[in-house]
Amino acid sequence: MEAENLQVEKMRHSLSHVMAAAVRELYPTTTFGIGPAIENGFYYDIDFGESKVSDADLPKIEKKMRGIIARGCEMRAREVSRDEALAWAKENKQVYKEELISELPEGETITFYDLVDPKNGEVLFADLCKGSHVENLKEIGAWKLDRIAGAYWRGDEKREMLTRLYGLAFATQEELEAYLEQQEEAKKRDHRKLGKELDLFCFSDLVGSGLPLFTPRGTILRDMLNELAQGYRVRCGYRKVCIPHIATVDLYKTSGHYQKFPELLKFISQESGDELALKPVNCPHHSQIFASAPRSYKELPVKYLETTMVYRDERKGELGGLSRVRAITQDDSHVFCTEDQVEGVFGELIESAKDLYAKVGMKLTLRLSFRDDGDGYIGDAEMWEKAQTAIERMAKKFEMEYFVGVGEAAMYGPKMDFMAVDALGREWQLATVQLDYAMPTRFGLEYTDADGGKKTPIMIHCALLGAIERFMSIFIEHTAGWFPLWCAPEQVRVLTVNDKAEAYVKEVEKALRGVVLDEPIKNNQLRFEIDRTDDSLGKKIKRATAMKIPVVLIVGEKDAEAREVSVRTRDGEEKVGLDELVGWLVARS
Repeated sequence: MEAENLQVEKMRHSLSHVMAAAVRELYPTTTFGIGPAIENGFYYDIDFGESKVSDADLPKIEKKMRGIIARGCEMRAREVSRDEALAWAKENKQVYKEELISELPEGETITFYDLVDPKNGEVLFADLCKGSHVENLKEIGAWKLDRIAGAYWRGDEKREMLTRLYGLAFATQEELEAYLEQQEEAKKRDHRKLGKELDLFCFSDLVGSGLPLFTPRGTILRDMLNELAQGYRVRCGYRKVCIPHIATVDLYKTSGHYQKFPELLKFISQESGDELALKPVNCPHHSQIFASAPRSYKELPVKYLETTMVYRDERKGELGGLSRVRAITQDDSHVFCTEDQVEGVFGELIESAKDLYAKVGMKLTLRLSFRDDGDGYIGDAEMWEKAQTAIERMAKKFEMEYFVGVGEAAMYGPKMDFMAVDALGREWQLATVQLDYAMPTRFGLEYTDADGGKKTPIMIHCALLGAIERFMSIFIEHTAGWFPLWCAPEQVRVLTVNDKAEAYVKEVEKALRGVVLDEPIKNNQLRFEIDRTDDSLGKKIKRATAMKIPVVLIVGEKDAEAREVSVRTRDGEEKVGLDELVGWLVARS
């Protein structure tokens, strides 16, 4: 499998060079940025100068690429000095390549790859590149160009805006077609489209980018998901706390987040002159609740939970629907415990995550997120080794399938990141449990041990949903907007055939008002509406279907006579007696 993956990677990387060669032939004055292989394909960032290029131009670029591939061209590596590479970039007016080359160390050997026609030795395209590539383009499998987008040079919005050409590439035509089908389905499920159609959330230019506004229906969905997630922790003895949304910058300097978030949203109080910031995280605040009173080992573990917003100053171009926002709601929790209690706390949270994601219909795998050799972490090497060993031991104990992601750790400690697979087979990092030896030390947190001595607690961070906005974006697409009965904003809609059965409709209404669903959330009062408009039954059904109401009850004169209702769901239609209706609904929650 590894060899197959490497071959696909080489194929995708080679295709980015072929695309660049085709573009240069069609648009000779272009300058090139970078063109890597990526998941599912490849791209190249290109400056087209005065030329205007759109998706409509992709077919002719693709045709030119297929012609190059048909010639059986080869990818040939050659080494040049830094000076030779710079001379090449200047001679060919490749300013972006020149910038990259100039940053390389003096004396370093640099690799170029030439795209060569073996029949005549013609070099179709030469590019600064580390490789690796297929030797002959005939090794390339199934591919097609996908779309065009804008991309700032080196991801810096203060730099030039380049045109990014995306392509798709797979080992076989079957894999390519399966991916294209998945993409078509993903478009239908796009949470931004469904969010508008189902009246869940909106945005306002006046409020600002990345700041979603949730409608009554969307707020119900948020609340239901949050109650599910926090309910697990309430049952495990977590207690609610409440913190402000701002703090002095000194709090984040102590925690280390000031260095982590240089874009911290700071402001100066006009009244006091205090330097304050909108909170990017909640853990420093929660640490101060723990620190507010003397603690004994007998109290531990101390478990806090809170659903609250944090704020991040994301780049405008990276914001999109609910997937990436500036105001982020977290179903957050923090535990302060002894080393002996870590395994028990982790066990509760792992079991909670497994059960929660089973309820929302997503399979879980686990990524153990460890540190790399970088310097963006706090705490010493011994602490990190101890924490990482403990986390891996717990993954094995709870029989979780896992892999290790080096460089994915939080700045203060390693973590378990739960990777959820949605209905389209896409993998998302959502729930997280993090082990933290560093922050309690930085804040001087302590408790009195059994021997009377002072000890530093260990801190465990957990969010089962992660960012609720992001979870909602994934959940909306996972369900295609057909939410399970327990969390649907509108669970039942009653459609009247006409006003001749109004007395019976009121009996149905009375029965529905008595329905309380207790799974998976306790005391979940049934949410229903009655469509008494003068529209035809066909229009009423169409309207309810468009809003993806899980249960539709049709009530007419014949239903009144039979003391029943016609129940429509995605699975079909059936008759249910009025006396059995409550039990029928409860059984499906």
